Amino acid sequence: MIRTGTIEKAREERRHEVLPNGTGYWRNRLITSDSGPVSPQAYLVEQDPNSVIEPHFHLENEFQVVVEGNGFFGRHVVEPVRVHYTGAHTGYGPISAGPGGLSYFTLRAHTDPGAKFLPGARDLMDKRPKRHILGAAVPPDAPGDLAARTDVEVVEIWPVQPDGIGAWMLRLPPGSSVTSPLRSRAGAYLVVIGGALLLDGVRLPRFATVFFLENTMPSLRAGEEGLELLVLQFPNT
Repeated sequence: MIRTGTIEKAREERRHEVLPNGTGYWRNRLITSDSGPVSPQAYLVEQDPNSVIEPHFHLENEFQVVVEGNGFFGRHVVEPVRVHYTGAHTGYGPISAGPGGLSYFTLRAHTDPGAKFLPGARDLMDKRPKRHILGAAVPPDAPGDLAARTDVEVVEIWPVQPDGIGAWMLRLPPGSSVTSPLRSRAGAYLVVIGGALLLDGVRLPRFATVFFLENTMPSLRAGEEGLELLVLQFPNT
């Protein structure tokens, strides 16, 4: 399985939603699925300036990737590009947007029915090990610097965990290609941070997303402007 989505297409159906506490945000749906054994879900949230999403949890594992603006995840300052992982039934937040707003991808291998806000929904939270991982910020390359690259760079956002969860930033010179460094039975995402990814003859620009399983792992080729690409691997358990 390989599923792709572009922000240009998602913004054709972009919609503004308001949470019970009055916080507003724009949701851009890049990959949607019906329920099933594998049902990837990817969207970009553009949270309104100076707004707060209250602490909550989800029923599915998820990555979040901050790509624009600034703010806080809980007590942690977040800015581009910062990767956050939260396990299913693990509470996190609040998510607080700064004066310029806060934009971040939410990426899941399985579609989630929606946020369960705390403390009201605590009785719906399974008693299981809780898990957070927050990588250090990896500032994106300027377009000119990316286009001028001559070597492939792999930035490890955090060490690969025993269950296989991992996160990397790849930077490729124009026209170059590389095999993705991961293997995941549970699935993985690619997020184009800069430049363009060429995949099966299709050009995927900035903020495009790709979901794939291990047996469909693509070769990664950079466009003429180079490529800056996040690789996010879900745990195998």
